[in-house]
Amino acid sequence: MTKANIGKARWARTKAAGLWQQATELDRDRTGSWEDRARRRRGADRLRTEAARFESIARRLDPSLDDQAA
Repeated sequence: MTKANIGKARWARTKAAGLWQQATELDRDRTGSWEDRARRRRGADRLRTEAARFESIARRLDPSLDDQAA
């Protein structure tokens, strides 16, 4: 494990956390028409998909992160 990979893994984990937060904020917004809410829900789903992708990258770069998350 190199320091560079550890740094990249931390960056990916931070990016994933930010995306999860954005998705949560979109879910909490109940304003607008049903179409607006559906659009935000789809956007939140895309953000969660990207967050999962960054989590996967972080786990691949630093497998010890799995131990910390458990």
